[in-house]
Amino acid sequence: MTKLNTTIIITLLSVIAVSCSGNYEKEKAALSSLFGMEIIIPDSLVCLIQKTEIDYDMRDADFKIITYIDSADCTTCRMKLPEWDKTINSFISNENVDVAFLMIVTPRKHDNDDVRDILRRLFFNHPVAIDSEGIFIKSNNLPKETAYHTMLLDSENRIVAVGNPASNPKIRNVYSRIINGEENANIPHLCERPADAFGIIGKGDTIVRHFSLHNNTGYALSIQEIVPSCSCISAVISSDVISPDNTATVSVTLVADSVPGYMRRHIDIFYEEKENPERITLHGYINS
Repeated sequence: MTKLNTTIIITLLSVIAVSCSGNYEKEKAALSSLFGMEIIIPDSLVCLIQKTEIDYDMRDADFKIITYIDSADCTTCRMKLPEWDKTINSFISNENVDVAFLMIVTPRKHDNDDVRDILRRLFFNHPVAIDSEGIFIKSNNLPKETAYHTMLLDSENRIVAVGNPASNPKIRNVYSRIINGEENANIPHLCERPADAFGIIGKGDTIVRHFSLHNNTGYALSIQEIVPSCSCISAVISSDVISPDNTATVSVTLVADSVPGYMRRHIDIFYEEKENPERITLHGYINS
């Protein structure tokens, strides 16, 4: 076992052993049995963005974050959509790694409409599969404890980490170290929310999103250049110099000119005083 994998298991145990039975050896055995397990994602699952069905293909992603919510207790309460939105966008902002996300929900019968309603009301712009028949859990031999129902998969759908990064920063750090590499996991950012999911828009549509850059470096930062990933995305910033502890607003405009399907575009903001740029990403789905 590599040093990174050993560290991952120790970190996850420190969280999961407390949240589950508290039996360290039992949880260690459960985690060890899950690592490397191939997860089956049934082709029959129908994925939604809010109320619209999408053709969602995760097969080529470098990593996949899967969270399963069963019919126990209040389904909509356990979905924690605002927390997931922030977490997903933090991983999506790395343009060099393709990270896919899917929330699979098996609601109680009387919660089915409530699940669809909350997706619309909270503008949750990430894929959700409503699995009323429980196909996912029947296809995978997972422990009954909910702490094991969120996982990070590699490109071959094998489990490389377990735990909910949306509700625990320790687990979120583990995911980040695996996805981004240890050397890039803790690079500080001025933008607290470096990505935005715009949901579903039509080809040719234009959207604008606003981001805040807070200078927490202790010295003034001068904007050197803003570099877009392509001609369909552009940005303007409210100030060319950001004083210490001050905030500037970046307005990012995207024109949906790509072929229908998933779209991800970014801008890089370079500073005179910093080596690494700040990357801001927009992502979502283009309808035909």
